[in-house]
Amino acid sequence: MKTRISLIVIFLIGMGGMANGQVLSYGARLGMGFPGFYDEDIASQRITLATGLVGSLRITDAFQIMTEIGYQRKGNKYTNQFWDAQGNVVDDSTYLVKTNMDYITIPLYFRLNLGRSNKFYLQAGGYYGYLLHSNFTGMRLGQMEKRVSLADGLGRHDFGLVAGGGIETPIRQGLSVVLDIKYQLGLKDLNIDPLVIGNSKPLKNKGLMMSMGFIVDIE
Repeated sequence: MKTRISLIVIFLIGMGGMANGQVLSYGARLGMGFPGFYDEDIASQRITLATGLVGSLRITDAFQIMTEIGYQRKGNKYTNQFWDAQGNVVDDSTYLVKTNMDYITIPLYFRLNLGRSNKFYLQAGGYYGYLLHSNFTGMRLGQMEKRVSLADGLGRHDFGLVAGGGIETPIRQGLSVVLDIKYQLGLKDLNIDPLVIGNSKPLKNKGLMMSMGFIVDIE
């Protein structure tokens, strides 16, 4: 036990030494998400809200480590139709399919800065997501459903890859505006009970997110 405590103390001292002389930053983002499910037959048409608080450790002018804690609504949305036994579309049979999945997300990624004043940058890393709430509207197991809970059919935990880029523009000393775009690709199959979600195929999140925010340097 004492050995573990000693290792933790040494790690924290090392992190403090690493941060000494570097630039710590914080900020916030507000944006739009365009989520869907990987390998889905019909493309999702969802536009959702995404917000987050940002933290950054700038190692050099060109290299930063970034993390966030935020809220994202994922899922999908599209219109579908009924088909008869001959494979023909039934007239006036359009219905809405919509899945709401609310996540707390924590990405960790590395950022490469290009440029001096206006910094164009590239970023890549991973993310973890925890499912807070979910529901489904549409056809499920042969019946029409509206906002039925999927809590028993979906795993709470999600993780995957994130990559993107953007631009950071200084307004004054220590304050910048950020505009960026990220693509998220889930690696975990969320489907734990096909009878609940009405789909036996693997269910993985994907999506594009565009956001705008600010970054404040801590002197």
